Amino acid sequence: MARIGIVTYDFYPLIGGIGRHTFQMFSSLLEADLLFFSPTINSLPRHILIDFPPIRFLKQVGVSLWLHFNASRIIEENHLDKLNIHTGPGGVLCVRSLSVPVIVTCHHTYRQQLHHIGSQFWKWIFVPFEKRTYQLATRIVCVSDATKQALIDYYDVPEKKIITIYNAVDTNQFHPLGIEKNRNTILYVGRIDKRKGIEFLITSMPIVVQKIPDVRLQVGGTGGHLEKMKSLVSRLKLESNVTFLGFVPDNQLNSLYNQAQCVVVPSIFEGFGITVIEALAAGTRVVGTDADGIREILQNEEYGRLVPYGDCHALSDAIVAELEKPQRAGKLHPKYQADQFVIRYLNVMEEEATSGGNNSGQGRNPL
Repeated sequence: MARIGIVTYDFYPLIGGIGRHTFQMFSSLLEADLLFFSPTINSLPRHILIDFPPIRFLKQVGVSLWLHFNASRIIEENHLDKLNIHTGPGGVLCVRSLSVPVIVTCHHTYRQQLHHIGSQFWKWIFVPFEKRTYQLATRIVCVSDATKQALIDYYDVPEKKIITIYNAVDTNQFHPLGIEKNRNTILYVGRIDKRKGIEFLITSMPIVVQKIPDVRLQVGGTGGHLEKMKSLVSRLKLESNVTFLGFVPDNQLNSLYNQAQCVVVPSIFEGFGITVIEALAAGTRVVGTDADGIREILQNEEYGRLVPYGDCHALSDAIVAELEKPQRAGKLHPKYQADQFVIRYLNVMEEEATSGGNNSGQGRNPL
């Protein structure tokens, strides 16, 4: 079985979706011979710390630089047959050709993010490097069909080079508990920042309160906009309706999902939206914005409702509808469950050949 190095900026402790994905790989792909390279500090087996001082300031760009200068060394020292690099905003770029096949997991692209968040125009500088990363890849795994289509449309990546493997949840961790839900309670879990749409949600709450005065919004998470959001709650006189929970440990998430009547995912943009499938696995419906990754999941009305980002009346109407006629979410589709994730990833990791790759292999079998 091939030995594969997984290179990621976000691993464990988790920062965001890439961390959840790579830690899912660590927890689930037990049959594969994997080594994880990241700058996160932990004592996990099979994890090798990237100790590179520029990462403190440059973050994922620092990991990209480290990889550029150290890829050949780690391949040789660790006898790696392949590399799997996790890319996208918050991910790592690889702009040099390597001696082994490279599987790139694309969580979403800078090009997608810039389409939705114009204020981050400065990130255009990464687009040419990102395009080269995907052109050099032997194989590309996308976490959603929307991101797959973005690679085809924006970066001219051949479709035959790409496979979609959805993010997944462990249904042993996220599942219905059979407990009574807290009446008129909605839940937000995620970073407290602009991209995640928390300001949109809180600004919509006064309309919900007009129709359901005892509604409760629980906000789980931390981030740079936390104090700003607390001030917004105070300004809108929502103190009795909004509770900030702070950081929520993973072992408490399933209980929170089960207690809520609905979960709200109000993001400006998501490459996938892991919170959505965690909530659904717990049997709780989701109100989400009509963004790429979220749209793919919630297009099935058994799972919840979609609203346009920024339309406070549409969001509040959807929340009110969920609270006034509460129902359980439909059963989570197998493609979002960990066992399917494992099967499909193992197949990609062990593929012997694929067309469209860049690597000569230098005597090795191509992916």
